[in-house]
Amino acid sequence: MFIKIDEMKSLENLSGQSGVTIMKDLQQVFPDLGNLATKLHKEIYERDVLDLKQQEIITLSILIAQGNTESALKFHINAALHAGLTKEEIFEIILHAAPYTGFPRAINAVYAAHDIFIENGLVK
Repeated sequence: MFIKIDEMKSLENLSGQSGVTIMKDLQQVFPDLGNLATKLHKEIYERDVLDLKQQEIITLSILIAQGNTESALKFHINAALHAGLTKEEIFEIILHAAPYTGFPRAINAVYAAHDIFIENGLVK
């Protein structure tokens, strides 16, 4: 089963073409998980109570707190940029999380963010 067109558009709105590519890659490796992740993203992120920026702030906070989530963190840092968060806002979320989650997790998040910022041409 392949990603449905409406799910693909939802992913692209959330995280740009790189998000679609990540989910297509996941689907190639393990189709059932790729389909489930894509379907859940569409169902959760298309709700209209919270806007995309608010949803991504929550998601980034949770991923930072969990630790060992660099792949998902990179996906959602990219999604946060597409939702309108700035580089400075993303760094501020990480800084705010540091005393609660611990510095190792915050430092990992900073490096994940830095990689995404480079990919998006926001830093050299």
